[in-house]
Amino acid sequence: MAPRPSRTWAWLALPLVVAAAAYARVLHGEFLLDDFPSIVESPAVKDLGRALRALVPELLRGGRPVTDVTFALNYAAGGLDPWGFHLVNLALHLAVAGLVFLFTRTVLRLAGARPAGVMAVVVAGTFALHPLQTQAVSYVVQRAEVLASGLYLASLLLLLQAERSGRTPRGALAYGLALAAFVLGLGAKAIVVTMPAAYLLLTVAVPDAAGRKTLTTGGRRAAMLAPWVAVAAWFSFATAKVVEGSTHVGFAVQGLGPGSYFLSQLRAVTTYLRLLLVPLGQNGYWVVTPARGLSDPGVLPSGLVLVAILGGALVLWARARRRTDQGGAAGRVAAFGVAWFFLVLAPTSSVVPLADLLVEHRVYLASWGVIVAVTVGLARVVALLPESRRALAAGVAVAITWGALGALLHRRNAVWENRLAFWSDAVAGSPRAQRPHLNLAYALWERGRYGEAVDHYHLALDFGGRATPAEEAFLQNNLGVALLSAGRLDEAVAALTRATELEPGNANALANLALLAFRRGDLDLAERYVNRALQARPDSGGALEVLGGIRMARGDAAGALDPLERAVRLDPDDAERWLNLAQANERLGRTREACSALRRVGRLPVPVAQRQAAATKATALGCPR
Repeated sequence: MAPRPSRTWAWLALPLVVAAAAYARVLHGEFLLDDFPSIVESPAVKDLGRALRALVPELLRGGRPVTDVTFALNYAAGGLDPWGFHLVNLALHLAVAGLVFLFTRTVLRLAGARPAGVMAVVVAGTFALHPLQTQAVSYVVQRAEVLASGLYLASLLLLLQAERSGRTPRGALAYGLALAAFVLGLGAKAIVVTMPAAYLLLTVAVPDAAGRKTLTTGGRRAAMLAPWVAVAAWFSFATAKVVEGSTHVGFAVQGLGPGSYFLSQLRAVTTYLRLLLVPLGQNGYWVVTPARGLSDPGVLPSGLVLVAILGGALVLWARARRRTDQGGAAGRVAAFGVAWFFLVLAPTSSVVPLADLLVEHRVYLASWGVIVAVTVGLARVVALLPESRRALAAGVAVAITWGALGALLHRRNAVWENRLAFWSDAVAGSPRAQRPHLNLAYALWERGRYGEAVDHYHLALDFGGRATPAEEAFLQNNLGVALLSAGRLDEAVAALTRATELEPGNANALANLALLAFRRGDLDLAERYVNRALQARPDSGGALEVLGGIRMARGDAAGALDPLERAVRLDPDDAERWLNLAQANERLGRTREACSALRRVGRLPVPVAQRQAAATKATALGCPR
């Protein structure tokens, strides 16, 4: 006897609660990687009105404005406190798991598979708990992946409802909502572009004789999908125009043509499959050497494995498509799951080059196909047992699977708690890659471990950091800052000077040279460097901050106000700039303005020392609480 719907949802609550508990350790996790340009340093995210006004124009251009609006809402509610961003990501993940349940149950019912509700719970729970999902959920900027996946599934479910309802008010409403979800999904991330193909594949490959009666005819379905195809074509064209000439995505990625990328993805996709089946050995920063031919290590074996899987799925479907028993239903669903996996991965894992060859978050929605195929296959194995043992065997298998996944999920999320943990793990997984050492150095510098930071900056230089002048200049600038913090001033001058030799207009390095000269008391030299930095980039916040300090040191607090206020406007989340502005206002006797700046520091997610310094100064000034 199948469980009542209310009991089915209750069983689904169990893995969702476990998943929420496992992700709770990341709620205060720090921003990482692309979180900085896309959120922390994004002017659009810090202006909700601007983000909303850009929604339609950016949709037409092929951007991700829907995701950006959610970031802007987060910022409006809580500033740059990561807690709110992570909470929304977790809530979206749990909502997607709920949609996975509904979608799985719908697919199983169309196929005539039983018990649809129970198997849908198993699939949704496994989806929610799988540790491979951590990059999509715990890495804030990859909300785009989770949000797009939810809208992808919502659009599919609504379109199925529109088919079943026919030409009725309910059908028209479902149809309109499905199209809206599709458009919004494209505005979250481009992976939604495959949704029309997934829908056609579902309606053709899965339903049994009974299921087909609930859907419409092929001709009418084609007419229904015409707006989807038109929107997808427009979005694809617009996106291609946006990325034209990009060095990160498209056909201008250095050293990666469509053929090389395709061959590289043979290895990447087999790695995704391995991680789905055995979630051990994850890495936040995979290093994959681009493949140049089938003779490259691992390319041909990976290709043969993938061809065998696809061929096996096709044979399975051909044998199951006319069968009316439970074996036939399971075969159709499993074949569809395999096809789904490859289809959903197609935008990122086929022939359009992306600079990052293997990234775990790309498997988020695609993973459903593997999970459902494995689930229906194991259900057929359980069905071979005596009826009296089936429920116990299935329950034990699910409990062990969910327990193991929950434990691995909790452990994997430790990596996402802070930048030091993440980049330490990345260095362990890719010890000779430049970027992990670079970012680990920065994380160590943030924690005052300057000597270790210097060591890892040198390793980053050794492992490819001198590939281009711009790359070396960036690294030399960061090395100079670490040396400056460590009090190794002569070495810092050498590193920063090297950065300006490689890039004479490097405003960051010039601003840091100005800061170094300022700390040595050479105000004239500091001002010359500031002027060079501002000439190279008038909006250099670092240079403006040093200029304010120079004028303060010369007793010109009034003259310091303008550069310090400009620096604050450029980055309103930099506590040090607010503290300097408060000091300038205090010297001018502008107590109210000084108190306002100090209160701003208290609202920022800053180290305790800075918050205490602001509070102490506010008390001394007699600022109102």
